[in-house]
Amino acid sequence: MMSFETANTTILLWDMFYLGNPHRHMYKDIKHLPHIYAQAWPYFLTLLVLENGLRLWQRKEILRLNDSITSISHAILQECAKLFYRGSEHCLYFWIYNNYKLCELPWNSVAFWYFSAIAVDFCYYWMHRASHEIHIFWAQHQVHHSSEEFNVTVGIRQSVFQSLVGIVCYAPLALFVPPVLLLVHQQLSLLYQIWIHTETISTIGPLDYVLNTPAYHRVHHGSNLYCLDKNYGGVLIIWDRIFGTFQDFYPDKPITYGLVYQKNAFNPLSLQFFYNLNLYYKWNSMNGWKNKLRSVIKGPSWVPGLSWTGHDGRRASVSGRRKKYDVKISYALKSYLLVHFMAVVNGYFTLTTIPHSEINFTCKAISTFYVVWSLTSIGLMFEKSSWSKCFECSRCLTMFVHLIYLEPQSVLSALTVVVYQLLMGTSVVIWAVSCFIR
Repeated sequence: MMSFETANTTILLWDMFYLGNPHRHMYKDIKHLPHIYAQAWPYFLTLLVLENGLRLWQRKEILRLNDSITSISHAILQECAKLFYRGSEHCLYFWIYNNYKLCELPWNSVAFWYFSAIAVDFCYYWMHRASHEIHIFWAQHQVHHSSEEFNVTVGIRQSVFQSLVGIVCYAPLALFVPPVLLLVHQQLSLLYQIWIHTETISTIGPLDYVLNTPAYHRVHHGSNLYCLDKNYGGVLIIWDRIFGTFQDFYPDKPITYGLVYQKNAFNPLSLQFFYNLNLYYKWNSMNGWKNKLRSVIKGPSWVPGLSWTGHDGRRASVSGRRKKYDVKISYALKSYLLVHFMAVVNGYFTLTTIPHSEINFTCKAISTFYVVWSLTSIGLMFEKSSWSKCFECSRCLTMFVHLIYLEPQSVLSALTVVVYQLLMGTSVVIWAVSCFIR
């Protein structure tokens, strides 16, 4: 049995491909189940280094700092949100399993473990498809498609509310699959899908017919017309082949990544929620309550008189953008933002490693607010927003005051507190001067 403490060191390459010993990921009940996905940061960073190495070897540009930090920020926002609602997204599943399960299948059976992996992947296909073809679900899922790049950081660019809207698609499994197996395979599936977000790998040979691959997933992230609503599979691509949503990759057809109506921003908070306004505007523009309801539950491209997803040859598409959104800033500012981002990441890990019994709701809320404020400020700095300097100055000043008067009561070490005080104090001076001296 793998303990919570050692889970991070046992997430290896073969586990992602379901080639390792399944007993490594068998748990009797939920309380023994580690949060595998959240503990996989060392593995993600390894993939990040490897991908950049391959990009250099293939003479491609390495990952952009602004876009990559924005993607990682989304992952942090999602995990911070789960500090408050974790477990609630699976309440329906637990309720069905506890009250209406048809049979109680063994959690420690190797055969059933693999069967449940296939069943969870099947439901993932329909959840993912619903996230594209139901407008209110797309309003949340679009975050994952908001990058104009395609790399491993995009693999963790996730919506804060995605897991809340998708559990309905997994509900039928509750009739026979124990919740602990659902949670295990959901996390392993997410880990698998990180590596398929890359342009450095073109094929994996005969396995291309069965597994989802980087080439197929590049198509899925394209905003070209032939790419829309294709290749929804998670680990397996066979569901797309069976249900008619498969689209092969064409090397001679360049893919334009991002949204059809691209939001030019590096502010993760804005990217998380802006599309909900689009949903409201479409609802408001419709005549009659039936069309208003259809504008929410049908596809993003639907308008009255068209099919569910708007497949009639008049759908909006992108054949190519002249230039990616990339605001130029100095190397000094890039270094500053990278240092502060690393400080935020350290603060996030400190927050998430504290046992729930040792941190109250108020402390959790304040810490989360600081993380969100910091990531938003970093995004605004990357955009060179007109009020980003004052926003950043106020953030650093607030944190500096907090460190001076309140931080001795926290769990940070004395050395860490001193380092943060110096960082925030220096930053306050820099931006205070910058705000007044144009």
